[in-house]
Amino acid sequence: MAEIEAVAVFDLTGPMAHFRKYYTNSSSLTYGFPPRTVLMGIVAAILGMERDSYYGTLDRGRFGVAVKVPGRRLMQTVNYTRTKKEDLGVIRRGGLVPGTQVPLELLLPETAHPRLRFRVFFSHPDGKLLADTAQRLRERRSYYPLYLGLTECPAMFEFLGFFGAGEYRRIPRGTPVSLTSVLNASLLDKLVLNGSAPGRIFRERAPHSFGEGRTLRPPATLLYTEGEPLTVRLRTEAYQFDFGDAGTDTVAFMEE
Repeated sequence: MAEIEAVAVFDLTGPMAHFRKYYTNSSSLTYGFPPRTVLMGIVAAILGMERDSYYGTLDRGRFGVAVKVPGRRLMQTVNYTRTKKEDLGVIRRGGLVPGTQVPLELLLPETAHPRLRFRVFFSHPDGKLLADTAQRLRERRSYYPLYLGLTECPAMFEFLGFFGAGEYRRIPRGTPVSLTSVLNASLLDKLVLNGSAPGRIFRERAPHSFGEGRTLRPPATLLYTEGEPLTVRLRTEAYQFDFGDAGTDTVAFMEE
């Protein structure tokens, strides 16, 4: 994996989200954060990359995400219309086709917050691609509209900064750090539970990357909290970013 140099940082916000868990069938359950594959799609949308064209390119990137607003879940039943090939002619003629009702879990902000907020950290060995991403973020000029998992969950973004080497702090592996980001469990050496542990630590299996033909590669096990730091020792470096009035974040990128 390429060495971290420059990092573009931005917040994704929206009133609700649905990041579908890949292993659910009859019910569509959601993760509490955008998985790495979603973050790849967000960057691809900002740059104007077509669907299925960016997996190899963006898989070389480094992604981190922090949950800045605690979420709550709401289950709703939605009606889906069947759109198999044999149904399209009926739909075009205004006819009715069989439908199905599916429980859909939505992620909403806790009542004290008007919007969900996820802080995204993105680095890439291609300096031009990274600079183009930062420029579009700075100018608030995404090529395609952004959304939080579903088109019914539109997203906005806020650019926080483009950090070059020396503009953030590298923390050596093995040093106790209070992470604010989602953590790939394979990078964990030890949890440091010294009386200041978060109230809840969540564990999820989430998509990590795609292969040819949008085939899902082995998922990753991820640990995260909702707005509380997680003190750990890592098998990799951590990175600390200072945003002034927006606070400080200590991040472990998701890649092994």
